[in-house]
Amino acid sequence: MPFKKDKIAQKFGIGYLTGFLAFAIIFAIAVFGGGFTTKIVWSSKNIVLFVLMLIGFLIQGTTEEIVCRGYVQGRITEKLGIFWAIALSTLFFASGHLGNAGVSLEGFVGLLAFGILTALLRFYTGDLWLCGALHGAWNFAEGPFFGTPVSGISGTELLFKSTSVPHHPWLNGGAFGIEASLTCIIVLILLSFLTVYLGQKYSDNKLDLN
Repeated sequence: MPFKKDKIAQKFGIGYLTGFLAFAIIFAIAVFGGGFTTKIVWSSKNIVLFVLMLIGFLIQGTTEEIVCRGYVQGRITEKLGIFWAIALSTLFFASGHLGNAGVSLEGFVGLLAFGILTALLRFYTGDLWLCGALHGAWNFAEGPFFGTPVSGISGTELLFKSTSVPHHPWLNGGAFGIEASLTCIIVLILLSFLTVYLGQKYSDNKLDLN
């Protein structure tokens, strides 16, 4: 598995901050657009569970990255090249969520967009620290922190509880959660373009864009 030993804390911190802030921005747009009603549900009794979920989602997110962006993307890159590696590993990742509650076409597209972003990050950085941290932070912000469904899985809210407002699925994603929202898909696409721009400029790995 491509876990490089240099600048671990820096890459982990950048990944975590990026994942959390990206979700927070998308969530803020949804709330101010009327897509969610939100209330505070925090209790001091939640602190242990809060820490456990913080750690747990990091483990869960990193594990998915190891499987999808580490093993699957790595092996396909060896056999077919980076284009097919990104495409097929992303499809594999999104398909793994088809059994989740509330899954929809929009939710599947949102998962594809998330998968493309992390696949690009794995390609340009050459390792999984940033991807794993971003994925874990995204899921933690999505569920325990802001209280929305985590890819269709509800009931993880600990700080805020957010309820989807009907008739605003383009903002809140409906039952599947914010990944099925148009806002989320657009932001993830923009982040992917930014990743390509920065990667082509600063990374040792280059995509053939000709």
